[in-house]
Amino acid sequence: MEARQTRLVTVLAVCGVIVFGPGLAQWLWMAWRQHVMDQRLRALEQRHQELEAEHERLTSDPAYLEGKIRSTFKVAKPGEWVVPLDSESSSNR
Repeated sequence: MEARQTRLVTVLAVCGVIVFGPGLAQWLWMAWRQHVMDQRLRALEQRHQELEAEHERLTSDPAYLEGKIRSTFKVAKPGEWVVPLDSESSSNR
């Protein structure tokens, strides 16, 4: 059955080239590139929305900003004790 399907696809491809000329291959390639670009655009738009939400939160929520600074740069207020909870610190002891 596979040989018959392969033969059918080949015949249809040859007929397509005969009917539509060499522009068919170019059209298929362009359609594929358009599909890939649309996927990339959707991913970039989603990332852009995430970054806009993060920017909004950083500019409007002082507690969130302070938490980000403390966790990123490991900053503590004077007199505070910092207890590391990540797995690297506990496995090195």
